Amino acid sequence: MHSKFISVIIISTCLLTACIKRGPNPADPYESFNRKIYKFNVAVDATLLKPPARLYKAVIPGPVKKGVDNFYTNIHMLPAVANDLLQTEWKHSIRDSWRFAINSTLGVGGIFDVATGMGLPEHYNDLGLTFARWGDKQSPYLMVPLLGPSTIRDAMGSTFDYSIFMPYPYLNDYALMYSLLGVRYVDLRAQLLDTEKLMAEALDPYAFMRDAYLQSRNFQINGQSPANLGSNYVDEEELGDYIDDDPALASAESNNGKKTDASHRTLSA
Repeated sequence: MHSKFISVIIISTCLLTACIKRGPNPADPYESFNRKIYKFNVAVDATLLKPPARLYKAVIPGPVKKGVDNFYTNIHMLPAVANDLLQTEWKHSIRDSWRFAINSTLGVGGIFDVATGMGLPEHYNDLGLTFARWGDKQSPYLMVPLLGPSTIRDAMGSTFDYSIFMPYPYLNDYALMYSLLGVRYVDLRAQLLDTEKLMAEALDPYAFMRDAYLQSRNFQINGQSPANLGSNYVDEEELGDYIDDDPALASAESNNGKKTDASHRTLSA
């Protein structure tokens, strides 16, 4: 049921963009629509997500939060392995399979990251990157209701990743499924609390989020930053210096940089 809900949101959003007049920015042709969805998401975040995230960050001990993040990161190795195979990345598929097996057993269900110490670091992969590998490298930016920044390619990829490769849709106990997803959303939102300073100082928070997301995805696809993402282009070296100067942001970057932008991780929870 949850997978159908996610699919309806993403597919409906993609269909709506087909009826909207395209704007001048090739990276964000549906900007007027996306900005409306961004305002809606900000309102929902302030009301429903940020309060429990602040409580979670204040109450839960650091080692426990690390264990929670490790647990969900381990679950994400399932779509990573599947997409390694779809991209014929045989070396990564073997290493990621071993990482999942080791952390699921010796790491007590992934709570402890044993595999990294054994030379098997985390490797992120998803179906959006697979589509890009197959040729869909340039996809319009899309702000998905409730789920955050994406592109049409990545949003559709997340739908199939979640529905096919993630374990949640296969759980018969809905209470357990929604509890697991709820904890993950709160955990991801808590990780973003330390980075809100960056957003607050941006002249245009929407453009900052968009450009940061597109840069992150472009780097994962091409290994380089795009030549032109608009007026709020985020210089990666300057951003790195800014983060290094702030221990809190450096810690958040250490946690969040392992997968793309944390908002994108919310798409596939």
